Amino acid sequence: MKSNSLYYPLAIVLVILAMASLFVYFEKPSPQFSSPAPVPAKSLTLPEVIEKVNNFTLNLYGLMLASNADKNVIVSPFNVYIALTMLYEGANSTTREELGNAMGLDNADACSAYQQLLSMLPLSSNSSAVLYVANGVWLKRGFPFREDYMDGVRRCFGGDVRSFASDINELVDEVNSWVANKTNNLIKNLLSRDDVPDNTVAILVSVIYFKGEWLKEFTPCGKIEFWRDSSSVKVDAMEVDDTHIKVARGDDYVAVEIPYKNTTISMVIIMPGNFSEAIKSYRDLILNALSKLDNTKPGTLIHLIMPKFNITFRRNLNDDLKKLGIREVFTGNADLSRMAYVSRGDIYVDKVVHQAIIKVYEKGTEAAAATAIIIATAAFAYPEEVIINKPFIYMLRDSQNKAILFIGHFIDPSQMN
Repeated sequence: MKSNSLYYPLAIVLVILAMASLFVYFEKPSPQFSSPAPVPAKSLTLPEVIEKVNNFTLNLYGLMLASNADKNVIVSPFNVYIALTMLYEGANSTTREELGNAMGLDNADACSAYQQLLSMLPLSSNSSAVLYVANGVWLKRGFPFREDYMDGVRRCFGGDVRSFASDINELVDEVNSWVANKTNNLIKNLLSRDDVPDNTVAILVSVIYFKGEWLKEFTPCGKIEFWRDSSSVKVDAMEVDDTHIKVARGDDYVAVEIPYKNTTISMVIIMPGNFSEAIKSYRDLILNALSKLDNTKPGTLIHLIMPKFNITFRRNLNDDLKKLGIREVFTGNADLSRMAYVSRGDIYVDKVVHQAIIKVYEKGTEAAAATAIIIATAAFAYPEEVIINKPFIYMLRDSQNKAILFIGHFIDPSQMN
């Protein structure tokens, strides 16, 4: 075991991405709801899109680091970003501006940005490398969602639009089942019943899944001492000798990049000499290490020893997103009028739930993340509502030639067979 082997706390940067799916019946809106004014959309180049996504990634990770520096963490901010992109497409006015500013979109063409990101991902499903993204939107049946929003989600995000009735337990089960299926059962319970209020009208879900085999498989090497400050714990470890691994060293860190088979996805590990001190300037640390790795060529035989690890992390992101400047969408002033025929404040985001899992072992890595944006109604007033709750006359007729085919009345529900 070499003296420069990886014994210290690990700062893991695993850049994986994710996106969105969506069928729904709704009543015709009243003429009082006009179509939102067209929003001028500028196109972004692929490097610009990646820069904005990575900036959001580091901003959100910084908040995770600040509040969970003493805990194991795995997140996929890009998965969150794609879910927010679906929300952005349904937002209007100042609500849209806040989302756009936090995401770096600023009236950019979100659909084009997503398509570019999807096109650059090494999506695959071969035996040694699997990477895919999936999106789902559940919309309450009968609520006046805009057809152009639903069509846009299908067309742009490749999503399925699904409908649900009033059974929230059934809705939670369906969403969880869908996420479990898309994540190879890594994430089985993204949502609990407590996460989804009775006044929910929509859930937007984005999922990403990755499974890859190392280019050269590791072998078990017993336990090693894993040091944190002046204390240590024993952890199961694995080792490999490989000429394809990159190594970069900075003033107070060592970084490695480990490739997988048949994909351009790789794992990057950055190990500072003093984790507690290094995270104070985490952004500079990460960017510097990635830059050095990008300018390093493999070829040297590297002996790498590292822990096997398994991390699950789940978080309500409301407070984190508010710190990034996304505030109005969580309030009674939210404007989601590009999603549905509603006025400002009729519907709002109740919560954003994110869960991620990673398993790193001798053969490779399996990781998944899912984000659910739960949208609720404040006290939505339909343009017109009719509740049939007293005796009534009913008939079946041909509305074109006016012929009445059946007629009767309903007086007492207790008389039904």
